[in-house]
Amino acid sequence: MQVTGDTQLAVNTSYSVNPPGTGTVTLTLPATATVNDTVSITGTSAAPWTVAQNANQTILTTGLNGNAAPGTAWTLRPFTPPRVWHWVSSDATGEVLLAGEANATALNGALDTSRNGGQTWSSGNSTSAIWISSDMTATGSRMVAVQYGGGMFTSSDLGATWTRLTHALVNNAAGLNFESVTMSADGQRLAAVIQPTPTGPTPTGRLQFSNDGGATWTAATLPAGTYWWRGVDSSADGQVIMAVAHTSEIFLSTNAGATWVARPVILTGTTTPVLESWYRVKMSADGNTIAVAANSFGTGPGSGIFVSRDRGASWTRSFTQTADYTAIAMSSDGKSIAASMSDRTVGTTTTPGRVVMSTDSGATFAPLTMPAGATNWRTIAMSADGAKLAAATGLFFPATPGQLYTSQGNRTSVGTGGGITGHQNDSVTLQFLGNGQWSVQSNTGGPFTIR
Repeated sequence: MQVTGDTQLAVNTSYSVNPPGTGTVTLTLPATATVNDTVSITGTSAAPWTVAQNANQTILTTGLNGNAAPGTAWTLRPFTPPRVWHWVSSDATGEVLLAGEANATALNGALDTSRNGGQTWSSGNSTSAIWISSDMTATGSRMVAVQYGGGMFTSSDLGATWTRLTHALVNNAAGLNFESVTMSADGQRLAAVIQPTPTGPTPTGRLQFSNDGGATWTAATLPAGTYWWRGVDSSADGQVIMAVAHTSEIFLSTNAGATWVARPVILTGTTTPVLESWYRVKMSADGNTIAVAANSFGTGPGSGIFVSRDRGASWTRSFTQTADYTAIAMSSDGKSIAASMSDRTVGTTTTPGRVVMSTDSGATFAPLTMPAGATNWRTIAMSADGAKLAAATGLFFPATPGQLYTSQGNRTSVGTGGGITGHQNDSVTLQFLGNGQWSVQSNTGGPFTIR
């Protein structure tokens, strides 16, 4: 079928784009389709053409001329002046991002939210603070963020307004030294860790959880001791929770916090636990694949990235490098794992930080090609399918501003902001996979523009 202007595509139809002018022709994907339905487009005239998407649609672009793997190309998302970043979290699509600033005096110290994959940002009514950690539901419709030396806040409008929680375990007039927080995919189960304050409200540290969206909280029952908590993460349903401390402790719950067991890192074939200053933990949606790494905020730097595929029963050191690991990101299926490292100086020698990524469930890791000159990586986040990444540079202590970047590969952005653009003599056939996903079945010409 020949088209000369903007067109609503129909399934199982081939189109030849041949307008009289040179303006871009927009071809909108069918709003509904059956699995294996196709559409084919060929550019005949000199006019460019764009395949536009409806809400919740995306196009898998592996094999399309112009496609890049995630982490191959990065886009600077500039803030003026640059911020002191500490944490970035993402919804399942990678379109909703929440970035926490960690300097309440020298710079803004705000919570910054993006609803379009980092193109634009808003800080809503977030107060100036050290925003140390955050998380959100699968859709980003509910968010949670915690302050170091402050409180816990939630948002139910994509970060426009924030409300402080008032339960005694998460609210104290003197402020609480929160370190990390996690939220289930539906927003009903949360867990958080607080550092020890010898003369304050948490003298031995505290690991706590909520099963009613944060309305009430329960402190975890653990062996007596002082725990310098650093990280916590949970499965999509919130049943599996793991918390790590820089005093080398790791605890696991598989029943939404009701009971806890120690899960030391014991490498396969050994019996002696690896004792490091555990700093970050991340797990897959089912809670089976878990990655941990350490940082010099404790007794010393990490020796690598440790991965378990059986909820911590056994571990492998999947990547070996002495470094200060600052964040771990993971796809929902556990196949893609990324970790960031900051610059590390010993004496007069500085080892540059970097970001490494695995696409085989942590069996192997390889360094990503990061923006030129950027080495001091503070945090990283990932969409559920591993196709979209967000990462930021800088240091928390001493406070060092950095830049925030995003990367996308192997698919378009989800929703109306995504699509592909071709030109004369370019052609593409798309096949519907279900759940809003189309895939490139074949293509000629290009390179295509993917957004």
